[in-house]
Amino acid sequence: MQKIYDLVVIGGGISSSTFISEILKKGFKGKIAVIEAGRGLGGRCSTRYLNKDKKLALNHGCPIFNVKTSLKNSSLDNFIKELLSKNLIKSLENSYFNFDHNCKLSREKNNSFYFGDIYTSTSNMSKLVEKLFHLYNSNDQIDFYFETLIIKLNFKSELWSLLSNKNKKIIGKFLVCSSNLLLHKRSLDILNVGEIPLREAITKKNNIKIDEIIKKTNKQEYIKRVNFLIFTKKNFNLKGNFNKEIIHFIFNDKLQKDIGFERIICQKQFDNSLGIVIHTKNMDSILSKYAKEDSNLLSQYISNKLNTFLIKNNIIYKKFLIEDISIMNWRASQPIGEGIPKRLQLCEEYNIGFCGDWIQSEDYGSAAGAILSGLNLSNNFIEYY
Repeated sequence: MQKIYDLVVIGGGISSSTFISEILKKGFKGKIAVIEAGRGLGGRCSTRYLNKDKKLALNHGCPIFNVKTSLKNSSLDNFIKELLSKNLIKSLENSYFNFDHNCKLSREKNNSFYFGDIYTSTSNMSKLVEKLFHLYNSNDQIDFYFETLIIKLNFKSELWSLLSNKNKKIIGKFLVCSSNLLLHKRSLDILNVGEIPLREAITKKNNIKIDEIIKKTNKQEYIKRVNFLIFTKKNFNLKGNFNKEIIHFIFNDKLQKDIGFERIICQKQFDNSLGIVIHTKNMDSILSKYAKEDSNLLSQYISNKLNTFLIKNNIIYKKFLIEDISIMNWRASQPIGEGIPKRLQLCEEYNIGFCGDWIQSEDYGSAAGAILSGLNLSNNFIEYY
């Protein structure tokens, strides 16, 4: 007999973990299914581990999150205080450096992702998301489905039916989408389907809210990034003021074109090695060039460019040696355009809700924005349910 969940949540990232943590805390007793297309939890707060030593962890999506003074409200304040009291997160010194078009340190502090109070996980970001899911899951209410990509939705007789690309069927009374993939036109190519899944499930003019959220969602575009994930050899530190736990080097638009990198994030490891994430955009020509040759040449190209920048700016004492390098291709790393209004987060008629960094807030597109959306949806869901 097919199991019927009280709640099905698509996506295993920071917004859905915040949402589930809060509804369990507020007394939700139902059975929950969490469906994640990846192999583990985290979403854009994911962590990459070194195969040789799993204690070496690189937060390659979102190593920190910031809370601006203007963002603060009682719900968010209480959430942050609880995570601090339970030692799940810690405050972090705001360590980021802007470089101007001449590749010189700039005094400008204009990146909104670094304003306000800065926090990071006491372990790593994937672990933070995992711990949030289980914070109030003492009754084992959550079942996780990993490597499960949903390609079809159906709503009938007050139940949601979800079908995966491997013909796995999951049924639930209420559905939450923490990703907008199933609402967005990019699903046609990514999922190889003929109709946007939510549009197929709820045809046009059947619900004003659904029509509006699909329309607004499809005006959003996404930044596509290629990240290079690097672990250095042991006993490697940055110089002086740069020798921090997590440090960000941010490049302006002109320098991004010249150097080829959008930003560099260095994260200290327990053995004094470094984890380094290089965020890039518009790398298609470089990737295609080296794809036709030995892949080691691409690693050498990235290593040389990175070493040249770090040595030229007195950030490192000597060239670093690479222990491991890999590539992460983000097809949708950050939403661009107008966020979805909070009033559309819950559609009671069709038992569906939405959360994620694509929901409108002052911190739209960030981890803090994703957290806020999860908190807001949890309040609305509990009132409704």
